[in-house]
Order: sequence, then structure tokens, then C-alpha cells
Amino acid sequence: MTGSLPHHPSLENLKKRAKALQKKWRAGEAEALARVRASHPRYGGASDDALRAAKPRLTDCQLALAREAGFASWAQLKLAVETSGEELANQFVSLACLCYDDPHYDHRSFQVRARQMLADSPEIGRAHIWAAAAAGNIDALQAFLRDDAALVNREGPPYGWPPLLCACYSRAQREGSGLAAVKLLLDGGADPNACTLKHNDPPGSERARRFTAFTGLVGGGSTGLANQPPHPQWRAIAELLLQRGADPAQQEQALWIHQEAALPLLLAYGLKPDAMTRSQDGPITLLGRELCVAARSGRAPQVQMLIDHGARLDERFQARTPWEHAMARGHLEIARMLQEAGSPRAELDDVQRFTALVLAADEAGARAMLQRSPDLVGRAQKEMVLRAVSAGRIEAVRLALDLGFDPDTLDEIVAMHGAAGRGDVAMVRLLLERGASPRIRETFYDPTPAGWADFFDQKATRDLILNEAAICLFDALDYDRLDRLDDVLARDPEALERPFARCLTREPRPEDWQTPLARMVERGKAEAVRALLARGADAGVRYADGRSLVGVAREKGFEQIVAMLQAAQPGAG
Repeated sequence: MTGSLPHHPSLENLKKRAKALQKKWRAGEAEALARVRASHPRYGGASDDALRAAKPRLTDCQLALAREAGFASWAQLKLAVETSGEELANQFVSLACLCYDDPHYDHRSFQVRARQMLADSPEIGRAHIWAAAAAGNIDALQAFLRDDAALVNREGPPYGWPPLLCACYSRAQREGSGLAAVKLLLDGGADPNACTLKHNDPPGSERARRFTAFTGLVGGGSTGLANQPPHPQWRAIAELLLQRGADPAQQEQALWIHQEAALPLLLAYGLKPDAMTRSQDGPITLLGRELCVAARSGRAPQVQMLIDHGARLDERFQARTPWEHAMARGHLEIARMLQEAGSPRAELDDVQRFTALVLAADEAGARAMLQRSPDLVGRAQKEMVLRAVSAGRIEAVRLALDLGFDPDTLDEIVAMHGAAGRGDVAMVRLLLERGASPRIRETFYDPTPAGWADFFDQKATRDLILNEAAICLFDALDYDRLDRLDDVLARDPEALERPFARCLTREPRPEDWQTPLARMVERGKAEAVRALLARGADAGVRYADGRSLVGVAREKGFEQIVAMLQAAQPGAG
């Protein structure tokens, strides 16, 4: 007789099952005797009388269970269960914690999955101390530290982090448990300056990025606050870390990813104007770098805060002073603030001054310059509309369009990506009205503007594009907008068989050969397959290795799709 481990195997449950088998064996129950006879090597072929006369030991029953599960011994079964639980716990920590690493980009769906894992299998939070920290399981944390106090700073799976980082980067803890978990770890001797380095660079490298426990709390980053939210108790935990010795000068990455949240707190806890960091320009004060970033981003409150706290006005970050950053993005009011504080000014050439006026939406000034130099539009940077979107000024976007700048100029993304990702409905509508394409794909992960909006959880701009724009067929299929198929195909009949590779802005990969039908078969989207077949999609296309769509659907268990493909192509295998 053979068996298998349960979906979430528990060693405690298996021990109970072994004791139950021992009890039934002692009672002489026929089922128990048959199980022992079938699985225990010593009792194979023994009669019922011989088994009843035996004195069943717990170890015999454990061996029988192990053999039933396909293992040679109880020790092997125990190891398999423990390994299985650890792997599940490692997966939980990986999903629960913000990571800030490609290709494991952070996404809100990971955190939802982690919370569901914990709800379905609470024992995950007791598997090891790192899982306990990520789950906010205070009882388990106390037990682990009671058994081995050195665990408090030990690096562990899956990222090689100490428990404090797991507690601060997790977004799947039991409600309200994060602060208690961090306090418990700090009370146990956790290093408040614990960190992990990104890019696998040594600590002194210019490219090394230092992600501290504090950084894990504030949220923000390249995938946005919807996917990298602040810890629910971020401020209380951040203040606790600073009170327990976290160095404000070591939180440069927290400032980089979420300046608005981190800066006031770090200044309040003693971040000094002479604290240093590194950039490609060489050493720079941390406040000087932040002043450049704030000026470039148009954050007037942060600019004033940094001026008031003594940030240097003359340092260069990415080859520009704060004043130059402000001017390059059209933030003229911030440039004036910096000038009044004593910032040095630089002499701008005609293109730089024209760019500043366009991005500031100063139509009179920009057109006056064009009267003197009509070639300025041709000499200025081609991605002016995208830069205007980044500045957040719809008037600047309108002016750039009026002056003839192309909204579809690609710089990793186009202007429509930027506006859709910002959730700016008015800006998206303006771009569409002025001919911006909703079909251009971003160069790394391939989303169109609708996909960009969806990724950043901007439902209003996503739905505006999907409802009203001339979207591509793949978007209509991926977002279940089958009501748009006829409109798309009337405008672009060739889209029915156009492979995904021909829709990209990057170099295609082998798997990008898929036609719309092949992509929907691969994903098991039966209604989309039905709709494409009804419009004449070719069911006979094959993979590069010769597999048919019918074969792929059958391999994946999509029997409904198999039937549809066979009906569309009689005789297909």
C-alpha cells in the first residue's frame, strides 16, 4: 500500500496518525493489521494472530506510515516533511516581503498571495524565525529566541536577511503585529542598522545600494506605492528604530525611494548637512543629493525643508546643481526659491531656456523664442511631451503638442505610459485626442499604456484606454474586452494573425512568435479562443518545435479548448 504527503504536511499530524495506528493495532482492528502487513518489512505475510500477539511499538507504526507514503524510513519521511514546510515558509517570506530586485519586481498580488497562504496554513508562521518575523507571529518569535538567542541577527532564507529585515519589509503580517515583532527583536539584540546590499556589490562600491530595516518601512520604489506600499505601522516602527540607534545618515535608499515620507523623520532625528554619500559624480552630501532630487521632481515643500536644514546649494548630482535640475524640468518657482536662498545660477543656452519655458507651460515665452530661432523645436529633445507629462502639467503637455512635438517618441516609455501610470485621466484624454498611440509597448516588460496603468493600479486611466482608444488586439484579449474585437479587426484586419513579436519595441525572443490565438490557448482563455476562431483565426499554427495548438491545450488540460480547436480544424491531433 502506498500513500502520499498531504498538501501542507505537518509532522505533528503524522505523529498523531502513528499513535492512532498503534492504538488500533493493539486493539486488533482488521484495517490496522492489514496496513501493517502491507507496509512493515518485518511483518509482511504475518497472520492476523501473529500481529495481534506482537507488541506494537510507536517506531513500528511510524515506519509503517513512512512506507505507506513511499519513504524507506521514518527519518526520511520526517526530513521530507520538514523540508516541505521550510520551502513553503521560504515561499511565504519571498511573497510577503518587498524585495526591490529585478526580475523579482514587487507587485501587490504577491502580498495578497502571502496573506492567503498564512490564512490557509498558519503553521507557516512557526516554520522558522524569518517566517515568524514576516508573519508577525509574536509567540513563535519569542519561542525561537528563547531557544537560541543568537537567531536574532542570523541571516536566513530566502534572501539571506536577518529577522529584523523580514519584519520591516513584510506586508503580510497579522494586523497590528509588526511593531510588536520589531520591538521584540530589538529587545533581543537585533541590529537597528541591519541592511542588505543590492547589485551584489561590495559596501564601498558606487553602485551598491544599502537597503536598511528603515528603508523597508517607508514604501515607494520603481513599481509605485500601489505595489510597494508603506508598512501599515511604518512611522511608529521607524521612530522606534531611530530611537534604538538606527543611523539617519545610513538611510539614503529610503530617501531615494520615498523622500516625502522619510525626509522629515530623518531630519527630526538628527540627519546632519555634512552626512556624505556617493554618486557617479563623486562624493556628495546626502542633503545636497536630496535637494537635487527634490528640485528635479518639483517638490517645493521638500526643497524648502532642505534649504532650512542647511543643504548645500552648489553640489552637482547627475551633472547638475539643484537650480539646474529645477530649470531643466520647468520648475521655475523652485528655481526662484533656490536663487533667493543663494544658489548659484548657470548660463543656459537657447535650447535649455526654451525647454524650461515649454515645461513651465510659458507659451508666450516659448513662442517669443521661436520667433527669434524657428529651429528650436528641431534642436530640442524629442521626448518633450513625455517630459511634460513627468512634470505633471497638462498645460505643458498641450503646449508641447501645439508646438509639434511627437507624443509617441519612445524613451523606454512614451507619454501615454507616463500619463496612464500617473492616473491622470485628463492628460490621457488629451493625448488620445491629439493622436498619441495606445499600442506602443514599454521596452522592458512590454505593457502598453493600458497595461502600465493596470500595473500601477490606475483603474480609471486603464478603463478609459480600453473603452475608448484604438487599442491593439492583444490588449483586448488580455483584459477580456472581447466586445472590442470587431472594432480592432475592422481597423486592423492583419492583427488577427500578427505575432506578438511584431508588436514589441525590444528585440523579440523565441517565445514571442505567438499569434493572438496561440497566446490565448497557452493561457487557457476559452472565451477568447472561441471569439478568435469565430473570426477566422488560424487553428493550424504550430510551435517552433512542431507542437500543435490542440496538443498544447491537451497537455495543459484545457479540454474545452481542445474541442473548439478540433471543431475548427477537423482531423487535428
